[in-house]
Amino acid sequence: MKKIFRKLLRPIENGIIIYIFLKSLTFFIQLIPIFLFEKMIKLLGIFSFYIMKGHRKLVLKNMDIAFGDRYTKEEKIKMCKRLFEECMSFLEIFQLYKFNDEQLMKMVEIEGEEVLKEVLKEKRGVIAICPHMGNFPFALTILCKKGYPVNMIVARSVNVYTENDLRKLRKKFGVPSISKKDLKKAIEESQKWVKNGGILCIYLDQHAPNGVECEFFGRRVFVPTGAAVFARKYKTSVIGLYTVRIGPMKHKIMIEGPYKLKESENVSKDIKENTAFFIKKVQEWVEKYPEHWSSWLNPGRFPD
Repeated sequence: MKKIFRKLLRPIENGIIIYIFLKSLTFFIQLIPIFLFEKMIKLLGIFSFYIMKGHRKLVLKNMDIAFGDRYTKEEKIKMCKRLFEECMSFLEIFQLYKFNDEQLMKMVEIEGEEVLKEVLKEKRGVIAICPHMGNFPFALTILCKKGYPVNMIVARSVNVYTENDLRKLRKKFGVPSISKKDLKKAIEESQKWVKNGGILCIYLDQHAPNGVECEFFGRRVFVPTGAAVFARKYKTSVIGLYTVRIGPMKHKIMIEGPYKLKESENVSKDIKENTAFFIKKVQEWVEKYPEHWSSWLNPGRFPD
């Protein structure tokens, strides 16, 4: 009975421990002066690379699957180290309160902003294909502050204790979000947002058991079809929205499109082909900036 009781409590204990750790870390981050922050991030990245052995092995395994012999073992290790630094740099979100809007705007370069302006003129809504690349939450923060009607679909947090804090943080920086916690409600909110001419960001670079089978880095993976379904149903334009870090507290948002989609009388075939096209685009950007793609840390990225 004692073992059973401990097993039942383990998820709660782990959740509380992680939550307390994150709360303590964010409090500490907010106290650190800006000029020391980047140095600390680099140290945290190196530290996590050596300490988080399981995650390091997962990243290198996924890189082996995706790249094969394209890179040497040493090159993959170097990219892996850089990836851990990139992941730690997400903590900069807790430094943003120290900057005003004008200063925040100077932290970001936007390439292809004219694409976004043009598709919004159609007033039919926009679907943005996004991978978990760079500091994507910060990129959306900037787009919102520039007045663009951006929204994103977010998965429910694994840690129930941090989910509420993440929602409050997005609200603090003016970034709306649609939770997948209630799928029916999420679909309704997404439809309303698109119909009102908004930009809906869909992150389709994670495993979706109910998605369609597509090729990704030579492997068969299941990709969510939401972007293709919405684009067809509401005749919206589809663009690509990608983010990378280009320096300390400096980011670049790259927008491309609108993409030309397949449209025929065979709806199912069109949705599958367009979804395959979207994930292929994600692959192209991951190949360009592999050290910026945090989904290397996803254990289900390349299912066996």
